[in-house]
Amino acid sequence: MAFFNYTAKEITLKVVYYGPGFSGKTTNLQQLHSILPSDKRGKLISLATEADRTLFFDFLPVDFGKIRDFNIRFQLYTVPGQVRYNATRRLVLKGADAVVFVADSQREMKEQNIESFNNMMGNLIANDLDPEDTPFVLQYNKRDLQNIMSAEELNADLNKNNVPFFEAIAAEAKGVQETFKKITTNLLKHMEQKHKLDIEYPAVEPAQPVFEKPMSKPSVFESHRLDISPPPIRISQPVKRTKAEEPFTRASYSEDLSGLVQAIFGLKNVMSEINSTLKEMQRKQDGIQKELFEFRQIFSEEKKKKRIRRFFS
Repeated sequence: MAFFNYTAKEITLKVVYYGPGFSGKTTNLQQLHSILPSDKRGKLISLATEADRTLFFDFLPVDFGKIRDFNIRFQLYTVPGQVRYNATRRLVLKGADAVVFVADSQREMKEQNIESFNNMMGNLIANDLDPEDTPFVLQYNKRDLQNIMSAEELNADLNKNNVPFFEAIAAEAKGVQETFKKITTNLLKHMEQKHKLDIEYPAVEPAQPVFEKPMSKPSVFESHRLDISPPPIRISQPVKRTKAEEPFTRASYSEDLSGLVQAIFGLKNVMSEINSTLKEMQRKQDGIQKELFEFRQIFSEEKKKKRIRRFFS
């Protein structure tokens, strides 16, 4: 779900990389983090689990475009690949604006790909996200290995709705930038259509990320079906930021996911203490009610004896 920061004049869009364990989700984010401009990206944060990890960083492409004077910021996440960490998967996927599913092309990973894909669809629904209304692309990774499935086979398993797909070798940064450009471009087009927004794109630069390292020639693994051309260009004034806004911006979006998890557990502890306090208050109230009942019984007996008739009259 898009987050509007009215103080910093920014709209934050969340992109989640999903897929089975060791399919290349982490490698995708590491490659993107290494080639995006250092002054526009946040710190790459890793939340380790026993056998996997969740990565996060944010990216503010100031020359990407604007929505009604709001700059556009992207938050990029990966989910743990292991199914046993499904609670974390669901938490990370919550509020996602777009999803990239990274599949392992090796033939022995066929069942894991399908299981993870179905798990993703279930978690989208569990988070009240419509799979049919969420921008989505596929990446078929590890195309340099032996005994891999063809793109047609992978599409038969995972691409029932004929969404854009890329073949990639993430370890060599092949297909990584193309995948990221496609999902961000599709996400902005989706925002324009769904919310009737008018996104202003720079007069010179296209609506795509600007990388520190030079872009390589189109990879032979890039799908021939894909159209990654930017939307029509509209003229926009350069973005101006005040020094007062900059510290707030970085602090707002560079939060460690582990801090979020700790905050959730901290909230649970607070709620537990509140419940204990409420139970104690209820116990005291029950005691007071019992004492009042006893006093009423005494007064009733005295009234019958006509000793305090005037009090009750």
